[in-house]
Amino acid sequence: MADIRLLSDALINKIAAGEVVDRPASVVKELVENSVDAGATSISVTVENAGRTLIRVADNGGGIAPDEAQLSLARHATSKIRSMDDLFEIHTMGFRGEALASIAGVSHLTLVTRQAKDAQGVRVEAHESTVGPAEPCAAPVGTSIEVRDLFYCVPARRKFLRSDTAEFGHIQEALVRVALAQSHVGFSLTHNGRKILDLAATSDHRLRVAEVVGRDHYDNLLPLAFKSPEVQVAAFAGMPALARATARYQYVFLNGRFIRDRSILHAVKEAYRGLIEPSHQPMAVVFITMPPVLFDVNVHPQKIEVRFRDPNAAYRAVLAAIRECLLSRDLTPRAQLRPDAAVPQPVPTAPWRPRDTAAETRRVLADFFKAAPAGGQTTMSGQFEAPVSPATMPGGQSFAVSPAAPLAELPSVLELGQAADGDASVPAEAPVAAKQMSANAPSLPVPGPYRFQQFHQSYIVVEEDDGLVIIDQHALHERIIYEELLERIRRGTLEAQRLLLPVVVPVLPEQADVVERVRPLLARLGIEINHFDAGSIAVQSLPTLLRRLNPAELLKQLLDHLLEEGDKLQDEHLLHEVLDMASCKAAIKAGDPLTDAEIAALLARRQLVDRSSNCPHGRPTTVRLTLRDLERQFKRR
Repeated sequence: MADIRLLSDALINKIAAGEVVDRPASVVKELVENSVDAGATSISVTVENAGRTLIRVADNGGGIAPDEAQLSLARHATSKIRSMDDLFEIHTMGFRGEALASIAGVSHLTLVTRQAKDAQGVRVEAHESTVGPAEPCAAPVGTSIEVRDLFYCVPARRKFLRSDTAEFGHIQEALVRVALAQSHVGFSLTHNGRKILDLAATSDHRLRVAEVVGRDHYDNLLPLAFKSPEVQVAAFAGMPALARATARYQYVFLNGRFIRDRSILHAVKEAYRGLIEPSHQPMAVVFITMPPVLFDVNVHPQKIEVRFRDPNAAYRAVLAAIRECLLSRDLTPRAQLRPDAAVPQPVPTAPWRPRDTAAETRRVLADFFKAAPAGGQTTMSGQFEAPVSPATMPGGQSFAVSPAAPLAELPSVLELGQAADGDASVPAEAPVAAKQMSANAPSLPVPGPYRFQQFHQSYIVVEEDDGLVIIDQHALHERIIYEELLERIRRGTLEAQRLLLPVVVPVLPEQADVVERVRPLLARLGIEINHFDAGSIAVQSLPTLLRRLNPAELLKQLLDHLLEEGDKLQDEHLLHEVLDMASCKAAIKAGDPLTDAEIAALLARRQLVDRSSNCPHGRPTTVRLTLRDLERQFKRR
């Protein structure tokens, strides 16, 4: 066995540098955080060749005392902590006193600093384990640190650096992370003589976030705040339309420090459940504030990971804050129209003649009796009145107004279009929604008479004060079913109905274990399944709210999904997956004609359902087309 011996200071510094400094971006992060701790209000970063040849960070902070400048480059020399207790009350970005010594160990470092009380500054140079003397020099108030020839003495580390484009991308991201949390500080970034970032100090935190994620997103960033005894959350949550395929624009900060925490990011994604597509990630910048004693930041060399004393406290706070914000906002997206789109030229048509109304009526009635569905549904236009008085529908139906009624107490519209494609084993009833709701379905809580019209038997157009709202009837009904099922499951009032004849569903041998796992969860939904024989299962009951549902189709899709996901889905997530599938299968479809009463009921419940702007899968249910947008199209503006 080889002899045990002490390592040299130079080798120790190189080993320590490997933990703290792994690429040029790490140098930028450490130096910029030191500038923030020094109270700087302006920080400039200059790099050349993606930091390989030069990194310079200059600030206007408090500076370093002349007799401490040389000491600041020694290992474990810091002004941030004094005792063991200070480790549990850390309020600064840095505290270990490792960064400057580690950087100096793998580069040529020059420090120039001056405090406001001093007439001149001092200059200290260091490389590897050698620190030179502090020499007087002219300098502005603050500190400037210049790092040249990074990793010149560690060729292996330099060899593993990526391309200039990739390394500079990491530098820019490191600076952005600090800038997002410190909007009161101005930041600039220059690469090879070209200014890339120039973020002015601002008291408008949302503006700083918009400067990072896109200035045109300013109005689509929803500010929110939440406070509990242990946790405070402030955030800017992007509208669902800003969701992207990657999590690039998700940032989490704890007491001003950027962190990576899978639990918090999961809370962010969970808050958007049903508002964005499952494959997309929301845009969100979250700032968590907690007493330092409730978490440990000293668990990662770069302080990016933390350990919470109670991980669920932060998770619950973030989830509640974002979800409450999203539920309180109108998330209806505006129609995307090109302002410069050419207006189509009118097409010549035959001269207008008065219609023979009697002949037209006879023709429409003849077509109706030929093509109307079994339930006697037809498609008509209608109108409903303001909530100050009962609204009158064509035909004399009266709709009493009760906009304050909770969702669970309203008449259900889950039977809309039920006769359209009901399963043969489940007796399909005529659509009774119109009869049930004609007595007490509320009007939209908006002033004035508003007309609505179903077109292409798929969409509903509603007139508003400032334009039109276009609704996807399937997507909206899907959301209504989902929320009602979820509400009844939570209250324990979901009713089930046994089928006269069980529905037999064939299963593959590898799906047998999956069936056992999903059986208790389906029972919560009122769907009872039992083994029928070696290769099939029998559906014995369905919830009364899902009489449209084809149980065989639902189970086949669910079992295939579970086989693909394996054990990734927890029970709560699995419940939502089942609700997503069930509500989609049970909702009215594109092409289903609706009566005026059914449309009015659908619109009324839209006002009372959480997250009605999106279906459970995240697709929009509603698009708004404003008068201003229309006027632009017709060149009126």
